Amino acid sequence: MTTIKTFTFRYDPNLTPEKMFVDFWKASEGKLKLVKPDEISSPNIEVLFASINKNRWEIFDCLVEKKPTNLTELAQFLGKDYGNIWRDVRILENMGIIKLEKHGKEIQPIALYGRIVFDLQSKGATSEKTVRLTSF
Repeated sequence: MTTIKTFTFRYDPNLTPEKMFVDFWKASEGKLKLVKPDEISSPNIEVLFASINKNRWEIFDCLVEKKPTNLTELAQFLGKDYGNIWRDVRILENMGIIKLEKHGKEIQPIALYGRIVFDLQSKGATSEKTVRLTSF
């Protein structure tokens, strides 16, 4: 059985600048791993949902399903303008969801994950009460 690698957009309403500062100091002392490579967290739910908009979701889905060999092929699969595709794949790459590999003059976009989930919790929730929305 193959495990599908998951990228998580985590809504953390308790994430404050003060908590981030404390976490930074714990990380600098070696007591906490601050960067989570498979996750983006934010106290702003709108930011999380805007990060993976409909166009970026379609790109991610196409990469997982069709595995295009280059950006031109990706644009053709989606019936979208190459310039718009290029902008969105760069954003997905910067978030760490995909990688772009150069092969000669071609650039191949590769999905690093098999699915994306949104992990949402209320301010008073414990980890057992978390609501998890799996990919659109």
